[in-house]
Amino acid sequence: MMEEEPKPKNRTKLFVLVYGATLLLFLGYFFFISDHNIKTHRELNKKIDNLEEKIIYTKNQVGNAYTFEQLYADSVLLEKYAREHLNMHKPDEDVFILIHE
Repeated sequence: MMEEEPKPKNRTKLFVLVYGATLLLFLGYFFFISDHNIKTHRELNKKIDNLEEKIIYTKNQVGNAYTFEQLYADSVLLEKYAREHLNMHKPDEDVFILIHE
């Protein structure tokens, strides 16, 4: 009598089943357990959005008088801006603000 050969369909089904299970396990680990999971990415994206909003806010605070690059490059201009617009002063000096009515 002839010996029966294993059917290729059974091998293919087994391969697809093992491959699919392995892929699902890997994706589950990657998205939920590893250091690069979805929760971490969401938190980092929120931090990025928050920092971008702070950058825009800071650039808008500087206003049209000086650009951020000008203030960053020139310390005298930065001190002048801080004194005039932010009412900052040195610890040993008094500042008087005159308001015109």
